[in-house]
Amino acid sequence: MSLQPYRVAENRREGSCAVLTLEGEVLPSEPGQFYMLRGDWGDAPLLPRPFSILEDDPSSGRLRFLIKSVGEGTRRLVDSGPGGRVFGLGPLGRPFPVPDPAPEGPVVLVGGGVGVPPMVYLARRLVAKGTELAFFQGARSREELLLLDEIRRMGIAPELTTEDGSEGAQGLVTEPLSAALEGTVRSVCACGPEGMLRAVADLCRGKVPCLLSLEARMGCGYGVCLGCVVAVEEGGRRVYRRVCKEGPVFDGEAVEWE
Repeated sequence: MSLQPYRVAENRREGSCAVLTLEGEVLPSEPGQFYMLRGDWGDAPLLPRPFSILEDDPSSGRLRFLIKSVGEGTRRLVDSGPGGRVFGLGPLGRPFPVPDPAPEGPVVLVGGGVGVPPMVYLARRLVAKGTELAFFQGARSREELLLLDEIRRMGIAPELTTEDGSEGAQGLVTEPLSAALEGTVRSVCACGPEGMLRAVADLCRGKVPCLLSLEARMGCGYGVCLGCVVAVEEGGRRVYRRVCKEGPVFDGEAVEWE
């Protein structure tokens, strides 16, 4: 497998992040899948970084990603201007299922930080199918809430929480989730920081199906380097699975948190 060249068509700022639109050969993907991306910067940083797909359009050869600057590689990607080159490999990984409409209640999507993009992608697919959903997003402050315009353009009214109370309800995103689980919920899908995912899994345990998209450091993205393993329970025993290959989407009840 090799990285393919893409052209930066647009770089739009979203708070402290950038939404990059890339043009090139685009294979159909599913929500929760990701690409390994690196810029045209030579040997350093050497390894690409994993980014969840925000949206794809294979017919027009366009891909979108939300990228936050947290190190040298991501900083350079965030600063990529139109016309620049980015190399990518994907789509990779195991996606979220996209259920058909059913009477059991809404699919609840929970996103935090850079875990919001795959939730937006999944929401787009659910809306297209006519599947009922609820969207919860949490952040430390109003400035860190992401992609709200895109969510609202789909006709979704997201339930927001911020730790400082600057937008939505003050508190953690698990608080409205806990309230929702007192009613009828079909399933919960979440992506975000590990602490949030662990809390979501605990709330859902024994109540509703819960699928989590895990974040991990990756070297290759397709299962060769074994740098992203996570402990899960399978058949009553502890085993290790690769986030890039057997994930990033896992059954929340199966994940064994370290």
